Amino acid sequence: MLVDTAIVGHLGTPQLASLAIAATVMTTAFTVFNFLTYGTTAQVARLHGAGRAGEAARLGAQAQWLALIVGVVLLAALAGLARPLVVLMGGEGEVADGATTYLRIAALGAPAFMLASAGQGYLRGIGDLATPLKILVVAHAVNVVLELLFVYGFGWGLAGSAWGR
Repeated sequence: MLVDTAIVGHLGTPQLASLAIAATVMTTAFTVFNFLTYGTTAQVARLHGAGRAGEAARLGAQAQWLALIVGVVLLAALAGLARPLVVLMGGEGEVADGATTYLRIAALGAPAFMLASAGQGYLRGIGDLATPLKILVVAHAVNVVLELLFVYGFGWGLAGSAWGR
């Protein structure tokens, strides 16, 4: 969100307000499901530490399936309820239009985000902290490049920022 804010902040006040509303909704929705990371980490670590790697792997696979289901449901809910959620957050007029557009586009990433959360939980649980860090660094670097390309290069504005997520 820091990159989005820095780039969208140069587009204007309505765009920044739209981003603030959409980001709040997205962050809240994703935070509700952070158990996919932390719950998976704890359970996998317990099994892995007990020498039950096969069971830990099966639990990791179950977490991935659950994450995919949650992500698809979240995508549908955010896309379908984008406008009412934005209005509930106080969005009006141009700001509401921008926030709704951003939210609907950014919601497309919900399944991937949830899968990454569960995957990160599994990797942490088996003691691999380097791989999630590498993935996050690469993902954020790609995000910066896509944001700049879509917002400024292609001139897509706020929608470009959402596509760059």
